[in-house]
Amino acid sequence: MADRDLNEQLARIARTPVPRRRFLAGTGLAGLSAFIAACGGGGTGASASASAGSPAASADASGAPSGEPSEAAASFATEGALYMYNWSDYISEDNIKEFQRRYDITDWTYDTFQSNEELLAKLQGGATGLYDVGAPTAEFLKAMVDGDFLQELDFARIPNSKHINPQFQHFFDPNGPDARYNNYHLPKDWGTTGIGVRKKVVTEDVTTWKQFFELAPKYTGRIVVVNSMGDVLTAPLKALGYSLNSTDPTELNAARELLRGLAPHVLALDSDTYADRLQTEEAVLGLVWTGGVVDLRDEEETKDTEYVIPSDGTLYWLDTWTIFKDAPHPEAAYAFLNFIHEPEIQAAETEWNRYATPNEEAKQFIDPEILNDPTIFVPDVSGLEGAADVSSDPLRVEIWEEFVSSIGG
Repeated sequence: MADRDLNEQLARIARTPVPRRRFLAGTGLAGLSAFIAACGGGGTGASASASAGSPAASADASGAPSGEPSEAAASFATEGALYMYNWSDYISEDNIKEFQRRYDITDWTYDTFQSNEELLAKLQGGATGLYDVGAPTAEFLKAMVDGDFLQELDFARIPNSKHINPQFQHFFDPNGPDARYNNYHLPKDWGTTGIGVRKKVVTEDVTTWKQFFELAPKYTGRIVVVNSMGDVLTAPLKALGYSLNSTDPTELNAARELLRGLAPHVLALDSDTYADRLQTEEAVLGLVWTGGVVDLRDEEETKDTEYVIPSDGTLYWLDTWTIFKDAPHPEAAYAFLNFIHEPEIQAAETEWNRYATPNEEAKQFIDPEILNDPTIFVPDVSGLEGAADVSSDPLRVEIWEEFVSSIGG
């Protein structure tokens, strides 16, 4: 990729910053390979049975595709340095300090990207050999592996990978042609896209995307929507009963009409400060992600805030840990991946960032209030769907561009 093209792409991405600690990244521009398909079925994804968010899900099965890892096989020697490329503010500061203390890491670098597209573009532009560990969203794994940007993981060096629920580790169907990609990642967090509501203002029921669209005229100018094509198209497609990955012109044009009706009532496309808008009541309804809305709900002044997982279906995302192909500190990288999935360390991550962990053993150490929160650990994921790689579909792009240009108009 030419430097000019890379710079233009990064400049475009920078216009919509997404700090992952509070706000989840949009996943509309690359595909989640049918993560909700049955783990042993004919699709290309992992099982998304009701056990996904349940403490009763098995913690005994190994998450490592290559077999049960051995504690004795783990290497805990490090080079004294670790360079991470990650979402902003996405690891507990206490855990960072503990890792540095325990492994004598005196050289710690934490650089950030604002979207998966930025991460991939930087790698494609030649930024290799600079970082050890990153956390892309799982549907980007295939492109990153095919681009030769990631190492295949040695799970014998990550004994705590045995705590990962296999349905998350087996993001790609273990019986399918893409199964090998499962060997390049260690699951980090998972969650959803949904509706944010200030209930003291919005008194009507808002439990579906259909209701979201129906209520838009009443709350005109007070609706905030994330700036992400895939997430936004999810809403009208699921409201109409279609797959969020549809490329069918009839279905997409029906979704276009719902977005045309919504656009004049939208206050802003905002992937960065939508929770602030909900907090001040500048916005009272939103097509949003989990993080910031859950934080508002837990504050006394904004406790009327709700995060709704629409019953007519929505998007299901998974973030993963990876080691870059030319990692300068591979020993420290493996030490970190094993460290972060120590059950008590991982529990602290969940309590800090309020995202669901795929680590079953960690659940015994998580505050029951968080563990039993259905907006974080979704108890029934049967209505959720993963994203496919449909970002280049010209009709979807056309509909998205029309929607963006019509906001507030």
